[in-house]
Amino acid sequence: MSVVRYFSFGDSPSYPVCALTLAAAGPMKPTVDDANRERVFRSLGVAPSTVLAVRQIHSRIVHVADSPNSVRGFPEGDGILTRNAELVPSVTVADCMPIWIFDPETAVFGVLHSGWKGTGILRSAIELAFDEWGAEARNFRVILGPHIRSCCYTVDAERAEYFTRSFGPSCVTLDREREAEGSQWPYRLSLAEANRLLCSSLGILPDHITDVGECTACKQIYGSNRREGSDKFTHMAAFIRAGGQARY
Repeated sequence: MSVVRYFSFGDSPSYPVCALTLAAAGPMKPTVDDANRERVFRSLGVAPSTVLAVRQIHSRIVHVADSPNSVRGFPEGDGILTRNAELVPSVTVADCMPIWIFDPETAVFGVLHSGWKGTGILRSAIELAFDEWGAEARNFRVILGPHIRSCCYTVDAERAEYFTRSFGPSCVTLDREREAEGSQWPYRLSLAEANRLLCSSLGILPDHITDVGECTACKQIYGSNRREGSDKFTHMAAFIRAGGQARY
């Protein structure tokens, strides 16, 4: 049974490997599921001592990591960037979107946790990469990973208005049937579209953006807060490591 999905920025073996553990791997939340995390990472050929994690708070905070000590103390945040090929940035998700990014010009790579509150963290990451290493937005490759999509993600008018105002009207659709039924959550929200629009505004090239196109709430191979319930959903680990070939 497969316990991980791999995603690719391109065909070059020098590009980082992007991965997401599946529900079959079991819970992967740092400090809570450390024994399972260590077992799973070792089974994937990843040394647990190289894996970086932060205490996620649904923010737009991104950390730069030069060594394992860079995130010592489990700081608050929702993304990690590095150029150290020995490090493996990671975040956990379960309906929120994992976003993997990579700039082949400066060798910056990282992973972000982007839920509705944190939508916009991609801007923080791109701006931080420029400030730290001079990385240009146009050179970045971006993968928008599995997350709850508009087929399953319904929201109220307040959240719909926020996304319309902050990112653009195309990321929100009014479900007329739900409206007629009197639902308090009649709008369907596309986090993928919000992030696509954000990519465009940052100057990331359209052909450098990959949308995996999978819904975690629909597909039972993934952990999902919405489908499994907020008290028992499976935290999945999204991680990225430099170079090499994925192990399938």
